[in-house]
Formats: sequence, C-alpha cells, structure tokens
Amino acid sequence: MNFVPKSFSSSTNENKFFNDFKHKFCIEKIDENHSYSHGSKHPSIIKVGSNDIGCIALQGLNNSGSPTIRITYLFIYEQKIGSGSLVLSTLCELADKYDVCLELDAIPQKRTKDSISRKKLISWYQRFGFNIEIQGDYFMRRYVQTHR
Repeated sequence: MNFVPKSFSSSTNENKFFNDFKHKFCIEKIDENHSYSHGSKHPSIIKVGSNDIGCIALQGLNNSGSPTIRITYLFIYEQKIGSGSLVLSTLCELADKYDVCLELDAIPQKRTKDSISRKKLISWYQRFGFNIEIQGDYFMRRYVQTHR
C-alpha cells in the first residue's frame, strides 16, 4: 500500500502525522472499488473498530518548505452519521499537533442524487478551518491552528 508516496521525503513531524493517522484508523488495506487519478490509483480503507467507514488517499508535499499533506481522495461510505467529521477532525488535530498544513480540492467524489453539493462540501470543510485559496476555485487549504 502506498499511503505515503515513496518519492516523498518527509520530515519527522510528517512521518508522525502519517503514522498516527494510520494507527488511529487501522489503515492497512486498499479499497479496490474506489479509484482516483483517472482510475489508476486506489485509496486506503478507513476503519473504526472492525467497521470500514470510508477510504482516503493522502499525499505528502514539499510546498516551499512548509510541511503539507494533500487530501487527494476522501469518501465516506455512509453519510450523515458523523464518520466524515470524525475523520476530518482527526486529520485537523494531527495537523495542528505536528505543524502540518492540509490542502484539498472540494469536489464531491460521486455524483448521485444523494451526493453533497459543492457549496455544502465547501461549507463543511470551512467548519474545520479550511479556506478557499483562489476565489471561484475549489482548492482549499487549512493552515496550522495554534490554540493558546
């Protein structure tokens, strides 16, 4: 499983971020039913206890010396029961703990009648501290939040 790309030379904090997230959600297996990057890559299954709650792909980036984790793919199997909020709040807590920025494109993964709209998805990410970087675009970033 390629949870952290081999080409990414990460800092100690980024390694700790990835390891803590993998441990918290028992990241071990690939979800063959979901894909991203034009179908060529598959995300990892997120587990809570013995239940598969979704799948995720994270990528470490070297953005001008600032440690950054890109949420490349996030899909929660059963919406509106708090699983997505659990995953995203954990990502944010770990990012703050290890001084890592998070970024993503706020684009719904599957378009069905039950899918969340882009507007609602952007609003959901904003509740976790993500901001749109370029007006009219869907690229969002969350900077480290210090709580004093």
